Amino acid sequence: MPRNKEYDEDVVAEKAMQVFWDNGYKATSVRALEQAMGINQFSIYSSFKSKQGLFLEVLKKYKELNEEVILKTLIESNGDLEDIRKFYFGFIDSVKGHHKTNGCLFANTTAELGSSDPDVAILLKGHFAVLEGLFQELLIKAKERGNIKKEADTVKLSRYLVTTTEGLTITAKIQDRESLEDFVEVVINSLKV
Repeated sequence: MPRNKEYDEDVVAEKAMQVFWDNGYKATSVRALEQAMGINQFSIYSSFKSKQGLFLEVLKKYKELNEEVILKTLIESNGDLEDIRKFYFGFIDSVKGHHKTNGCLFANTTAELGSSDPDVAILLKGHFAVLEGLFQELLIKAKERGNIKKEADTVKLSRYLVTTTEGLTITAKIQDRESLEDFVEVVINSLKV
């Protein structure tokens, strides 16, 4: 007769998220996961099938967290370019406000794994597609409000903003605030009429 689990999979996956975020996928040992999650290797494999299965679950949880907190400004935007500035500064504040400057788990994973793991790559591409879509919606509204040129290509600009966002997620880990503010200012000015 199978035993009932004495842990909540969501809770232990959130604990695993911090370990992966701190160390990256490859450098995270199952032993470190056991210690952080408070469950043994058998339970990890029983619930998540493998270290990779756990990591995929962590990335899904991070995506949800990202959409609830970090992307909220873009999701709620009415086309004001200042919302892009708020989004960037919100991320900068998030990184600089912690004793560990872990940056963005998606950016870290992209840098570490790239497209070497097809399942991870699918999740990462999904995140970038959501981000691009949010930027495009904002830019279409901005165009309608006259905040950007009528002939502006919102698809290309949204891709540009995704790339600048990912650059920011890496550089925010080491650059001083003044440098990051200068970067944001240049990005915003590049969009204006």
